[in-house]
Amino acid sequence: MASAMALVGCGEGATSTAQASGGEAQGEKVVAIGCPKAPQANCVTIVAKGKAYDVTHAGIDLGRGVAVAVTGRSAGEVTPCGPKLTDVKVEYQGIQCAAPAPPPAAD
Repeated sequence: MASAMALVGCGEGATSTAQASGGEAQGEKVVAIGCPKAPQANCVTIVAKGKAYDVTHAGIDLGRGVAVAVTGRSAGEVTPCGPKLTDVKVEYQGIQCAAPAPPPAAD
């Protein structure tokens, strides 16, 4: 199983039943494993099948710097952070994530 986890890599994941087109039905189960990101203020996302899902309200501790396994349900709502997941369960993994890139310099 450790080798399977290593293959996932940060920022990539998988979905169990979510449609790749982004047309998940409300309540549809989504599973993702990867490194959570904060692409903008007040926004935490996890990528599954190339799509960033909003898991801001899941309470993921980005300071740990490790990958997470996330299971949630499509809320049927799209926020500025992406399609929102509810009933999110988070499991921290032993895979180290790359340090976040520094913010762009102000002009």
